[in-house]
Amino acid sequence: MKVTLSVIKADVGSIGGHTRPSERMLHLIREEMKAACSGSKGLLIDGLVTFTGDDIALIMSHTHGVGAPVVHRFAWECFLAATEVARKQGLYGAGQDLLVDAPSGNIRGAGPAVAEIEFERDPQSKDRPA
Repeated sequence: MKVTLSVIKADVGSIGGHTRPSERMLHLIREEMKAACSGSKGLLIDGLVTFTGDDIALIMSHTHGVGAPVVHRFAWECFLAATEVARKQGLYGAGQDLLVDAPSGNIRGAGPAVAEIEFERDPQSKDRPA
């Protein structure tokens, strides 16, 4: 079975400058991730929402392949939803990696970042591919 590991990150707003996303932003995306991994949506095999500084990262395993529009759309929609939360909370740089008019104080146009790899997973193996 081919499995793709996709990591997509974006800065969509943060507390006190470039420090960290709010708990409300993270909670919203974690709930979306949980739904995407459940049987109801079945989009992802597994997923993790984390952050480094003000960047929110979505780490996702799935079977849709590298560059899958459905996975990238899911990440984009998560980031848009978190941007809306950041706006409502009055956080710094709401949507700065997504929107042209968001204040950033640094180089514009960096946008979300993506890293993906596809590998063959042996369904008979009990070993984890790590």
